[in-house]
Amino acid sequence: MSYLVLARKYRPMFFDDVVGQQHVTHTLQNAIRQNRIANAYLFSGPRGVGKTTVARILAKALNCDQGPTVTPCNQCSSCIEINESRSLDVFEIDGASNRGIDEVRNLREGLRYSPTPGKYRIYIIDEVHMLTNEAFNALLKTLEEPPPQVLFVFATTEAHKVPATILSRCQRFDFKRMSVKKIMEQLAELCRQENIEIEEEALRMIAVKADGSMRDSQSVLDQIIAYAGDTVSAQGVAALLGIIDQQLFFEVTDLIQSGDVLAGVRLASRIFSEGYDYSEFMIGLQEHLRNFLVVAATGSPAEIDASEESKGRYLAQKDAFSVEDLLRLTKICADAENLLRRSANARLHLEVTIVKLIKLNRSVRLSQLLEQLDVKKNPNLETGLAAGPPPVPPSAAVAKPHSIAAAAPPAPSAGAKITLAELEARWPEITDHIKKTRIALGALLSESWPLSLADNRLEIGFAPHNGFSISSLEANREQVQTLLFDLLGVRLQVSGVRDAEGRVPKNPNAVLPSDRKREFEKLAEENELIKKIVDTFDTEFLK
Repeated sequence: MSYLVLARKYRPMFFDDVVGQQHVTHTLQNAIRQNRIANAYLFSGPRGVGKTTVARILAKALNCDQGPTVTPCNQCSSCIEINESRSLDVFEIDGASNRGIDEVRNLREGLRYSPTPGKYRIYIIDEVHMLTNEAFNALLKTLEEPPPQVLFVFATTEAHKVPATILSRCQRFDFKRMSVKKIMEQLAELCRQENIEIEEEALRMIAVKADGSMRDSQSVLDQIIAYAGDTVSAQGVAALLGIIDQQLFFEVTDLIQSGDVLAGVRLASRIFSEGYDYSEFMIGLQEHLRNFLVVAATGSPAEIDASEESKGRYLAQKDAFSVEDLLRLTKICADAENLLRRSANARLHLEVTIVKLIKLNRSVRLSQLLEQLDVKKNPNLETGLAAGPPPVPPSAAVAKPHSIAAAAPPAPSAGAKITLAELEARWPEITDHIKKTRIALGALLSESWPLSLADNRLEIGFAPHNGFSISSLEANREQVQTLLFDLLGVRLQVSGVRDAEGRVPKNPNAVLPSDRKREFEKLAEENELIKKIVDTFDTEFLK
């Protein structure tokens, strides 16, 4: 058989040809230049990213007639023999099929012989983690006191399975998974040399399918060229590899927005009739929701792997879902994927999952519900976070607002002034009072501190990581300003800022997420209205 597959035909011959592993090749080149060659190296990383290839290049660089050199000539007998896997000084051993102690003993016997004709005797052991514990122990003594001019290169996809005693005697290099962009660039150059016309979207599909492995991408491209010939289209790649069209995932999210259950059932039938793998579909839908989440959080599609058309759609629809809704949808898909893998009736579970996604209610924060119900006018809600007493007579219910008002901080008269120092002194008292009438806002402000006050413009500081609280403050700015006016008699324009300098002190009234959860649970137990909200809307505590 004369045909040479692309993965072998375009295998890198020099350190500079290796893509995406510059941190490894640069270090090895410097080691050769400085004559600091170690006796043992461990190359770890995913499959198909260049571990064995770099080991062979290192062997050529050391045994080349011109070497040791960082640029082996590839023309001398030593380089040619290594390239053709027939060198007498370079041994490539499969750790999976030579994993016992007897094989390691035979290897140790061979260490007594000097390299001929090369300068180093090099052992490349692939999938070294497959060796038995006895084999590792037999190898350990050799690594402790290796013979001169002997070099070990261990390659593995599961470095955590290699004993620590072996790891400590090796220089370890972790090979990286290839990025989609890098794989696309390499495949585009390969197609140019092979005179293959290929669409950019087809390259992206292949790169995504390869999952970070350059070798896998070349193998897939080989298969596609055999299928499509010299002209490769994205449609042909999708048909051959069974890749689900991104449009199908957008249809799902469109149906979630419209709430069309019937169309969802029909879509599930289409997935069945077109022969798509249900688990693959659910994995793709999770990736689709992840893309929405990234674009919604960053406001940009730059961090997602998608076609330009899809990026435009993600950006246009980034406000269609809240972050909380995307997290809940993703969890449903992840649970469904696990169920589909082991279910005897996968089609039913797929249909149920799609309907569940469509019928899922939007997340509603408890604070929004409380505001809509107007907590001030509802005596039951006012007592929710207190002792939670049973219903009281009307006279007692009327008297309670008076007791709260009496306990409020004394407010200055209208038109009065207030200083930052006075505001800081009264802030815990103010937040505590607000919490009695506006639970959510009070808890929000208890995590803050007044930082600056000038021309009645108040900057309220939050911890640097607390961007969510700042957004919540901005959304409720008018209510906060009204509450402060009621308490202080001063019209203040408030804004939330990140306190990057750490000026926000530890607020004794601050409510931790765990405390909030306990308050929420207690409120749901003691207050019939809140309990009804929880049961009706199937609410859950987020933070």
